[in-house]
Amino acid sequence: MKIVQADPEIRDSESFGELRRAWPEIVFHDEVSNANWGRLYEERPEFQFALVEGDRVLAEGNSIPVAGMPAGWRDALRDGFDQPDPDRLCAMAILIDPDAHGRGLSRLMLEHMRGLAAVRGWELVAPVRPTLKHRYPLTPMERYMHWRRDDGLLFDPWLRSHERVGAELVGVAPDSLVSEGTVAEFEEWCGLPFPESGSYVVEGALVPVEIDREADRGRYREPNVWMRHPAA
Repeated sequence: MKIVQADPEIRDSESFGELRRAWPEIVFHDEVSNANWGRLYEERPEFQFALVEGDRVLAEGNSIPVAGMPAGWRDALRDGFDQPDPDRLCAMAILIDPDAHGRGLSRLMLEHMRGLAAVRGWELVAPVRPTLKHRYPLTPMERYMHWRRDDGLLFDPWLRSHERVGAELVGVAPDSLVSEGTVAEFEEWCGLPFPESGSYVVEGALVPVEIDREADRGRYREPNVWMRHPAA
């Protein structure tokens, strides 16, 4: 295995496209993300990387330099390209092939991203999408993020991975990702019918989806958890 820059050849591979299976469809419809994601590879290519094994892409990491602390994930993606004097690196995503889970790849990718920040004397800040929050969609993120196991470590595996390498909890990043669309679009993205207006628990979503049939609109507002990795 080796980590390489996510160049066009990597991104055009079939296995690279398969990484999307790691996240639910609903997260891929944020307007800010869709308008700016391609710019990461065009304007900040040195901060986009992939883990490959032979001709298979096992994981991808994305990050962007920012100045100051962004309000949330989409704020970093929207504003990061226009900041001439960045002072920290913001994680945007680490996607692991679901078939490769259990091999410690997320830790490897996180360490590489920390290294990208460290060589520049920056701290790494991460709006973390907790792995198991989708199992507790009705629990506020403000409470969930502080849950701990009997051994004192954070309950959520992805939050725990960050904590294990020295990161600290900062707080909730509200509306880090916002997906909006018609009711029909939401039914397609979620694989569920929404017969009436209201809040719906959807597989893979961290919080309920809001449906307004009278306005023919659906909305999903996902909170993340800010974690900070001090500069090395």
